Amino acid sequence: MRPSSGSVLLAVCALSLTQAPDAGSLDVSAAVVSTPVRICDVDLAQLNGSLRRLSWNPTGTSLHLQTLDSSDHLYDYMVDLVTHEISIAFGEPAWAGEYWLQKSALVAPGMPSVKLEITENNRRTRPVPFTGGFSNGGAQTPDPKNPVDAYEHEVTLRYLGQEIGNWINGAPMAGDTFGWGPQGTGALVFADGRGRLTLIDPAKHRRAVPGTKDAVFPAWSTDGARLAFLQRTGRRKYVLMTAGIDR
Repeated sequence: MRPSSGSVLLAVCALSLTQAPDAGSLDVSAAVVSTPVRICDVDLAQLNGSLRRLSWNPTGTSLHLQTLDSSDHLYDYMVDLVTHEISIAFGEPAWAGEYWLQKSALVAPGMPSVKLEITENNRRTRPVPFTGGFSNGGAQTPDPKNPVDAYEHEVTLRYLGQEIGNWINGAPMAGDTFGWGPQGTGALVFADGRGRLTLIDPAKHRRAVPGTKDAVFPAWSTDGARLAFLQRTGRRKYVLMTAGIDR
């Protein structure tokens, strides 16, 4: 049985997986990040469902893309980074599952002391209802004497005090706003509220990824040499982008 959408919540734990050798310390402020380039269009009207995962092949020659529809059916695709073509994959490759668990974990790969912080807040709001309506021609006016209680649930994800994800009244999805870097570095790439990508390391050094906006599902290759992400261009339409990282 394939996992339901509930399995993509932020409660993702680090697992013991086959991993690349430790990359050692990484000062992202000294890294040179190239301007992202377009790989291919991703039209969810054709691929079915909504975005769920983006994973690097260990060889760095392809990416695995996974979508999930409203009936919890998964669809798997492969993107060839040489030909820039998308093809159907029959199931999720084992390497893609392992990559995703490390990319989206709450603990940095190879550094169990480096963790993300999750805070949850349930708060009551009292929106002001309106009076009037069809009886007076559709005009409505605020009625502050009769406020209505409402509640909202907020989940915030932080790394070293930096907000890297925020969800209000929605199920947070592991890895849609961030991705860990190479094992043993504690470095991370995240998208801010405007979808601009930034690299950050345990020393709080930062490096902006040039020319990014509306980015989701940032993914750092296992060798640390490339980034991939999806950039929203319209309703259910994205462009898959990659950028090089010279350390």
